Amino acid sequence: MKKLILFLGCILINIGCLSAAVVPEYELEGSGTGSQGTYLLTVSVLTKNKNIDSKQLGKAAVHGVLFKGFSNKDLRQHQKPLAGSAAVEASHPEYFEGFFSDNGAYKNYVESVGGSRAVVKSGKQYKVSAKVIVNKEQLRKDLEQAGVIKGFNSIF
Repeated sequence: MKKLILFLGCILINIGCLSAAVVPEYELEGSGTGSQGTYLLTVSVLTKNKNIDSKQLGKAAVHGVLFKGFSNKDLRQHQKPLAGSAAVEASHPEYFEGFFSDNGAYKNYVESVGGSRAVVKSGKQYKVSAKVIVNKEQLRKDLEQAGVIKGFNSIF
């Protein structure tokens, strides 16, 4: 029993380290309504370096749409995570490691809104924010085809 608990603990620690290494610490909030099939979001990354590139913001936005969900205070709405929960990320670690790598497929689903970047110093860290558009419909469709998430057809 102790060996099993130790083994499961090691797996959870490794998964947590993978996620932290691939996707930075972030916050996600709805920023109005996007065109059909997309989300318009404000993503904020907490970092020690204020000069992060837009890739980090894009990774955080797609990761949040998939595994955290987000709220839109103005519209009083909450959007559930597209993948359902972080358990999906834990059950497909190889897929998501490649998906969120620097040249990963996450780039196909996110677009930065020009002129929306803001940097605010908060203690010893910076909060780098920008508005982004995430193509939720294509993201869902591609993850369903890859067998990572279940489609609506599997319900019936």
